Amino acid sequence: MQSFTTERLLIRPLAEQDKAMYISLYTDAKIMRNIGEPLSVEAAEKAFKKTIKVMQKDQPKVMTWAIITLDNNECIGLGALNWQMPDIAEIGIMLLRNSNGQLLPEEAIGSIIEYGLNHLALEQINACYTKKNFATARVAKKTGFVFDSTKQPLDTLQRIDYLYKSSWHRHYIKTILG
Repeated sequence: MQSFTTERLLIRPLAEQDKAMYISLYTDAKIMRNIGEPLSVEAAEKAFKKTIKVMQKDQPKVMTWAIITLDNNECIGLGALNWQMPDIAEIGIMLLRNSNGQLLPEEAIGSIIEYGLNHLALEQINACYTKKNFATARVAKKTGFVFDSTKQPLDTLQRIDYLYKSSWHRHYIKTILG
């Protein structure tokens, strides 16, 4: 698992130094409103430890990155890929509330997509979210995900958009580090 940069971001593997930011995301009711119930501080600490442990495996089923701004070195969120099959993963992102409205979600997701397709042998990346999460729907569309009505989950509150390696032609990553 490598780190990489975009025009404005450093995307690097989640580390112990990111614990406070991780906990603040998972305990914030507004951020969690379209994901699930916010966690208690204790549950978020336990989830953080589990995430760090999973990432230390030789072939983790989930890769989690911290998203850092290059201009002020501030950790603003998390991005992850969660493997569904050997060549298919689900993408997710969580940003601190003050990081929205600057096209940072698109840049972060775009770079994680690019990394997954070009460096992790993924052929497909899925974005699963609640239908009422219009902000995520906009970001998914801007980053190239497509909606397929024939492949939707039985849960009528959820939506899955798809992105295929064969249709990916964007470049967000400037450098691959380490």
